[in-house]
Amino acid sequence: MYTAVKPLSKYLQFKSVHIYDAIFTLHSKCTVALLLACTFLLSSKQYFGDPIQCMHHDDLDYFHAYCWIYGAYVSNTSEPQSLYDGMQCKPELVGRTVSRENRRYIRYYQWVVLVLLIESFVFYLPAYLWKIWEGGRLKHLCADFHQAVVCKAKSKAHLGNLVSYFNSDYKETHFRYFASYVLCEILNLTISIVNILLLDVFFSGFWKRYLNALAALYSGDLELWNSITTSVFPKCVKCEVISTGAGGSDNVYDNLCLLPLNMLNEKIFGFLCIWFLLMTVLVGLKFIYRLATILLPGIRFHLMRARGRFMSKSRLEETLGNCSIGDWFVLMRVGNNISPEVFRKLLEELYEAQRNTKKLPPTAEDV
Repeated sequence: MYTAVKPLSKYLQFKSVHIYDAIFTLHSKCTVALLLACTFLLSSKQYFGDPIQCMHHDDLDYFHAYCWIYGAYVSNTSEPQSLYDGMQCKPELVGRTVSRENRRYIRYYQWVVLVLLIESFVFYLPAYLWKIWEGGRLKHLCADFHQAVVCKAKSKAHLGNLVSYFNSDYKETHFRYFASYVLCEILNLTISIVNILLLDVFFSGFWKRYLNALAALYSGDLELWNSITTSVFPKCVKCEVISTGAGGSDNVYDNLCLLPLNMLNEKIFGFLCIWFLLMTVLVGLKFIYRLATILLPGIRFHLMRARGRFMSKSRLEETLGNCSIGDWFVLMRVGNNISPEVFRKLLEELYEAQRNTKKLPPTAEDV
């Protein structure tokens, strides 16, 4: 198992330059690692055995394959435990027949691993797109500070290069950079909402039942937890197998089957339920924050001032006087990847460079 999930540890390693913010990393990278780990776990037969096990004396492989492919069923009555009781099948129900109109077929379990795998690819899509569109710009701007941390001369030289870079006219490039990031954030929010809606369709009312189950678990009512989760992920089901007899007529075999993986599914999806809701709330709040920074220049100014260790307000206003929203975004991303002291120094150097360019006399603060 460790060998299977070991590559995920490299995927989650911290880089010296962060091109994603914390919420973006949680939503795209951590969620992908979590979904892939669940996929490996559910596909490991050596730990949990076959996904379906049916009671029959003849040709077990055929019966297992038939029930796996065509789906088993439970009773679709008001009492969800009519064919199973918590974790165990009721022996007295072995001979009971369920009419076809009262059957609820359980066909999703063949697709759980595939669905988790598809989800991992979909959640990774924004991170993949941003990595392509970002093009290594932040690494080019910030990497030298991490490599030259003990060399003041190199650090000072790179600081001068940054000042020259931000004094140049890259407004159009920086706007595209910013717009691409916002598009990825919108994609994150869209994926979270669509994922919640599709899970509800896939498991037929997943959220309503599982939120009640989690509330029961929180209150310590394990019996209610087992009752609700078993209605979503039944462990004991029935399967009707039709085969042709020696005389050419159909023989119908009614079998009880166990779904061992549903013991794991109910716990995995209990955790994923909380995780998906948390990610949706976080990316939603992040989108509101992004709208605020776009519509309210004052917020951008105060965020920059806080990042610059509360540089003088008049100086910062002059430094950002010709700064577009794209310039502000790139400057903030640089500030997130270097120390606050170095970033404050960068803003001071930008202020001095702009005054020298305009050939303005020193102010009272400069003297």
